[in-house]
Formats: sequence, structure tokens, C-alpha cells
Amino acid sequence: MGSLTLSKIDRLFWMGRYAERVNTTLRFMMKYDDQLIDGHPIDFHVICDRLSMPDIYTSDDDFVARFTFDEDNPDSIYTAADRMLGNGMMLRETISSVTLSYLQMAFNYLVAAKSGECALIKLQSVIDSIMAFRGSFDDTVEDEGVRNIVKCGWTAERCVLYLRLGEPDRLCLAEISKFISRVQRTPVRTRSFAYAELLKATVVGEGGTLPDERGDLIHAAEELVEI
Repeated sequence: MGSLTLSKIDRLFWMGRYAERVNTTLRFMMKYDDQLIDGHPIDFHVICDRLSMPDIYTSDDDFVARFTFDEDNPDSIYTAADRMLGNGMMLRETISSVTLSYLQMAFNYLVAAKSGECALIKLQSVIDSIMAFRGSFDDTVEDEGVRNIVKCGWTAERCVLYLRLGEPDRLCLAEISKFISRVQRTPVRTRSFAYAELLKATVVGEGGTLPDERGDLIHAAEELVEI
């Protein structure tokens, strides 16, 4: 693992995961909010079940507000953004202050969206800041091992969320393939049963159809990396 300690690898991996959690769930929630405005709500009880989180919400509006902004909700996008930024701050010397600033901007926009008008515009700025973080990260971080660990983290998270949120099989299979490829380029250890499950999905699913229950693949994606 060279100069990378286990604690640093863990922070890099989870910074990537939390950044992608904010990115993907915000995109989903913005689409959900648009449907609410148009009078076509999605059953938030189903969303809670898919994300394996407690169904504590009382209405569509309560779900949108608390799942997005609640500081005391461990499952909220706010909490994921806070953990993303916390890991980034601990990695400032590794990822550079410039790159870290984009995570700070993403968090600041999220906080501003909670209390201000035009929340959707500010939430789009959160996503834009995370994408800028990715670009800066690729441009400023010279250590390929560091880059691969973070990319492994955000691919793992996207893989899990795509499977949970019902994205088309072909998109899920593409993310599973990326996840396996990126894991192979990192110093992280993997669990053999999870690797075999995901690899089987990419081989058997070449026609664009997931070969197994999504629950099995979600478990394998969650368990693949062992730090």
C-alpha cells in the first residue's frame, strides 16, 4: 500500500462514497420534487424500503424536506454531505486545498438551499460543485493510487444506489463493471464471495439483463471492499 495507511485509504474510499451519495440522491430528489410539482408523486414509503431506512416521514413534503436537509437524520443528504466534507478536510494535504474547496462549496450550497428561495437552483449548484470537485481531483492529485481509491468509492456508491433505486439493468451492469475494474487498480482488499457475485453478473448479464436478485447484488456491492 506504499505510503497510504489503512485509515487514509478508508477516508479516501468513504469521501468518494459520500460525494456520490450526495450527487446521485440529489439528482433523484430533484426529479422527485419536479414530479410532485406536476402532481405525480412517488410513494416515499417505497423509497424508504429501497434505501433500507426507517419510514419516519409523515407526507411527501415532509419526506423531501427531512430526507434532503435534516441535520439530525443519519440517512439525510445533509448528513452524507457533512461526512463527505469531514473526510475531505482530513485529507486536505492529499487532495489539495483547491480540490477541497469544491466540497466546501457543495456543502455551503446545500445549507443555503435549506433556508433560502429557489432551492432547486441551489441544489443544482451542489451537484455542479461535486462535478467540479471531480475535475479538480483528477487534475491536481498526481498519485494514481489515491485517485483510484476515491473513484472506487464513488463507483461503489453509484452501483448500490442504482440497484436500490430501480435504475435500468443496463445502467446497473455498466456500474458493476466499472466497480470491478476500479477495485482491481487499488490496494484495497476484497471479499471473494462478493467479487464472484458481481463478476458473474457482468458475464451472465452481457445481454443487458441482471441475472440475479438485486438484493444479492446490493449485498455483494456493499461487502466487496474490505478495509
